[in-house]
Parts: sequence; C-alpha cells; structure tokens
Amino acid sequence: MGRKENTRETVLNASHAYYAHLAYYGDLLAQRERRAAETTKRELDFLEFAFRTHTTHRVSEVLDVACGNGRHVVGLAHRGYRCTGQDYTLERVRIAKARAKREGVSVKLLQGDATRLKCENEFDAVLALYILFLLPDDDDVLKCLRQIHRALKSGGILICNVQNPFSERNDWCSLKAIHQGYYVQETRVPGMRYTDVDRVQDFDPVHGVVWWQETSVIEASDGTHVFRDRERLRLFTYWDILHYLQVTGFKEIKCYPDWKIKPPRKPKAEGLIFVSRKD
Repeated sequence: MGRKENTRETVLNASHAYYAHLAYYGDLLAQRERRAAETTKRELDFLEFAFRTHTTHRVSEVLDVACGNGRHVVGLAHRGYRCTGQDYTLERVRIAKARAKREGVSVKLLQGDATRLKCENEFDAVLALYILFLLPDDDDVLKCLRQIHRALKSGGILICNVQNPFSERNDWCSLKAIHQGYYVQETRVPGMRYTDVDRVQDFDPVHGVVWWQETSVIEASDGTHVFRDRERLRLFTYWDILHYLQVTGFKEIKCYPDWKIKPPRKPKAEGLIFVSRKD
C-alpha cells in the first residue's frame, strides 16, 4: 500500500462514502429483517447487563459516539435512558433522526467526529461499537478513547468492541476470509435483496491492515442499485485493545467473547466486547 492510500483523509473519505451510499437502503433492510431485530435486542440486553454490573451508580445518560442508523440509542431510549448519538456521516444521522421520529422516542442526534467530542463528565455510559477498527491509526484510536474518558462521569463505563480476526466463523474481517481473498453475503427480505461482495485488494500482515474492494448490489422496488467502494480495516487483537484502554486511563477492564449475558462454557470469541470503567 502506498503512502497516499494510508493518509487519514483517504481512509475517512472511503469510510464516509461507503456508509453515506448505503444509509437509506441499510435502514430499509434493518426494518424488514427479523434477524436484525433479534441481533439488536440481544445487544441491548447485554448493554443493560453491563450498566447494572460494571458501573458504580445508576446509568441514566448514554452517549453513542458512532450511532449509525440509531438502533442502539433508539432502543435504549425505549428502555428509559436519556440518549445522545452522533455519527461521522451526516446521511446516517438523518436516518437515525427519522428512526427516532418513526418510533416515537426522543434522542439527541448530532453529526460529529469520535476523536473530537465536546463534553466533559456528562455521561454514565459511552458506547463505541463497530468503530475502533475503522479508525485510521493509533493516534485516532487513542484520541477517541481519551475523549470518551473525558466525557464519562466518575464511575461511568465505556463499552466498545472489535471484530475478532481469529474467529472460527468466516466473517468479513476474519483471517480465514482474508486468506480466501473474498467474502460474500446475501440477505433477502420482503421487497429487497442485498448482496455484498468483498474482495481483498491489499493486505498488510505486518501492520494488520486490509483493504477491501466492496461491491454492494441492492435489488429493491425502485430498481437495482450498485455501490462500489473501498474500505480499510485494522485487525485488532485482545492485547491491542487492552493496551489502548489502559494507556487512556480505564480501569476494571472486562472482555466478553459475544453478546450473551451468560458466560459460554467454551468461548469461541466471535467478537471482543470490552467493558471498562473510569475511576
């Protein structure tokens, strides 16, 4: 990979383009897919479990620094939490606002950069879900976590996660899929078929970075839409994230292998979900 391809601007532009293009159809898919609703419920149940288990006080105020289409903040608002969500992509913020209005809940939603939060000692819990492996470099990861630490009240918690590259599943960022050279996923819902084809364009095993060439084909009632983009993913391990959290001042760090509340008998670590507290 050339130097130009690794600049922060290039990485962020690629990520923004992908999510901006798919925002509308991704929301339609989520509304119609039963599995998506089940996944969100399981994740919300886990979040509430973490709120009860790891904080030193009752959680009321929640911030999601990469809220996407708003499924977590809207879901938590339904459960009585006061939620603020932000996302780097304006199109996804608009989708999240539409979702909150559609479901009749009040959520504060903003466009913003997760490395430049404008708050201090305001939140009981902060979510950084499905974002850290998209950040361009170590500086951005550390900035993000330091900003989150600053935004939390004393005794509040951060819940963050990364995909596990060593997962036994053939997920899109697993080493199995990377060495295979491609990953294909098809989802069918009433009135829509979504096919995602990811091919490895470049893989740097030294730095743990992969560039995917993405082609998303959406067949919907308004026609067929093809989106092509490039996405850069970092392959983080447990020790990477543990180091980042420790360096940025988090304590009582606990890692879970999936979104299930009950500990698995034989954890396969489908993902790495970290819960850590600010003193």
